[in-house]
Amino acid sequence: MQISTELRTEAVHMRKAYVLSALVVLMLAFLRLDAYADSFSCAGGIISIDDRKADVVAKCGEPDFRDSHQEELTQKLDMSTKQTLFTTVEEWTYNLGPSQFMRIVVLKNGRVGEIRTGNYGYLKPSSPNK
Repeated sequence: MQISTELRTEAVHMRKAYVLSALVVLMLAFLRLDAYADSFSCAGGIISIDDRKADVVAKCGEPDFRDSHQEELTQKLDMSTKQTLFTTVEEWTYNLGPSQFMRIVVLKNGRVGEIRTGNYGYLKPSSPNK
């Protein structure tokens, strides 16, 4: 009698551990984090960190969406002097369709600073026939 009670208790603990593990996996599956990459493969080649804007356009074409802003960086040179620098930051989004993730290429002062993976892409509207 003692052994069957111990086996039942162990089985209950194993089921709880299994259910908890399954819940953790599901939570991680639904948690969306931007993924970062060092490169991005386009039809015309691979772009990487520190590539020039012209190389990105030559290899990947024009992006589906562009966003641009200025970032301000203030450096203290000494006790009484500060220097303010402005950096142009552009985010180019490439829509690869509904079965693939979009790629976001971040350009800082004309060079690739980071490459991120976004959400799934979407179907592009078709152009009307002329």
